[in-house]
Amino acid sequence: MRVLSIFSAMAILVGPSLQAAPSGQTRVCRVTAPCDSSADPWAQLEKELLDQGLDPNEIVLPGEITDEMEMWAREQVTADTPREIVEELLAALIDSEGLQLEYTSEYTGTAIEVFETRKANCLAFTHLFVGLSRALGVPTLYVYWNRVEQFRKDDDLVVISGHISAGLGSLIDLFVLKFGAVEGLEARGVAPISDLNALARHYANRAAELLSDGDLDAAVRSGELATRIDPALGEAWVNLGVARRRAGYWVGAETAYRQATEVDPGNLSAYQNLRVLLRLRGESDAAEQILSLLDQRGNRNPFVYLELGDESLVTDLVEEAGRYYRRAYKLGPDLAETRAARGNWFLEAGAVTKARKWLRRAQSVDATERRTRELETRLSERKGETIDSPVDAPVSTHYRRDEVPAPLS
Repeated sequence: MRVLSIFSAMAILVGPSLQAAPSGQTRVCRVTAPCDSSADPWAQLEKELLDQGLDPNEIVLPGEITDEMEMWAREQVTADTPREIVEELLAALIDSEGLQLEYTSEYTGTAIEVFETRKANCLAFTHLFVGLSRALGVPTLYVYWNRVEQFRKDDDLVVISGHISAGLGSLIDLFVLKFGAVEGLEARGVAPISDLNALARHYANRAAELLSDGDLDAAVRSGELATRIDPALGEAWVNLGVARRRAGYWVGAETAYRQATEVDPGNLSAYQNLRVLLRLRGESDAAEQILSLLDQRGNRNPFVYLELGDESLVTDLVEEAGRYYRRAYKLGPDLAETRAARGNWFLEAGAVTKARKWLRRAQSVDATERRTRELETRLSERKGETIDSPVDAPVSTHYRRDEVPAPLS
C-alpha cells in the first residue's frame, strides 16, 4: 500500500468569518498578500521563487489568468466592496447562468484550464478564484483546511484528499469560501497558506495524478519541483517518494520519505510508505520499529489499519487483527474494504453467520471490490454452514489462528 496526498474537494457556498487554526494542527506559512493585487498579483511569488533558486519564467503559475478571463470577471461583477466582489464572483463561477463549474477530483488544472474546461477540484477552483479576484483588486489568499481528510483507493494506491479554498482578510478575521462537498468541514481547522506553499501543493497534486496515470517520469519531475518550491511541505516529499519508488529509484524514495518525516514529524503517510519500502528490501526489524508509530490515536487512515490487520492475520494474531479491523471500520464505515475485512475476521473466528452479514454490507457498497469478492469466494466454499462455531474462550491479544477469539459485533 502506497499513500499519496492530494487536494480535491469542491466548493459550492460561502462560509462566515472563521477562527484561526489551533497551534500544532498544521504548519502555517508566512503569508504576504500583494499590496496592489490587480497590478501584479504574483510579484511576491516570483520573488520567492527566485530566492529558492528557481526561474519563475520556467514554471507555470497556476493562478495566472488571461486578459479575456479578466474581462469576463469585470462583466460579471459590479460590486464595490471586497466582500461583495468575492460573493458576486463566486456566484458567477458556480451558478447555472454563469460559468457553471463542474467538480472533478481527477485533475488539478490551472486557472486557464479550469476556465476553458469548466471542471475543477478544490485546488484548481481556488487557483481560478484567486487569480480572478486579485485581477479585480481583491487580495484573496489560499486557505488550507487542516482537519479535512478523505481516503480512497486507486488500484494499489491510497489517496488522501485534503481541502483548500480561498479566503479574504487577516488571520484573526478571515472570510473563507466554504466548500460544501466535504463532510465535517469545520472552522477550527482553517489556516492561510502562502502562494509559494499553494504552488508546491499544485505540483505535488500533479505528481499524484501523473502517478495514477502511469506517467512515472513526469510524476517524479513534478514531485521534485514541488519539493524545490517548498522544501518544508511534507506531502510533496511523500508524493515524490511514491513516484520514485514506482519508477524503481528505491534509494531516492527512502531519502524522500525520511525528509518528509524530518520536515513534518506528524505525517503518518511518510512513516507508512517508509515501512513498506523497508519491508520490500527485507529490512523487517527496521520496518517493525515504525509499526508502533502508525498505530496511534491521531491516525485517521482506515487503509493503514486494514494493512495492520492483514499483517496480524499473517502472523496468526487473530484478535489483534480484529482490533485493527474494527478501528478501520470506525474510520471508514462506508467503505466496502472495511466491511469485508470485518467479515473475513469473523470467518477466521468461525462465526459464519456474522461473516455473511458483513459480506452483504460490503456488497451493498461495492460487490466488485477485491476484499469483498475474496470473502464471497471463501464463504461459497462453506455453503450450508449457518451455525457459528463456539466462541467461549476469553479475549486475548495473543490468540493465534488455531485458537478461537471471541467475535465482537
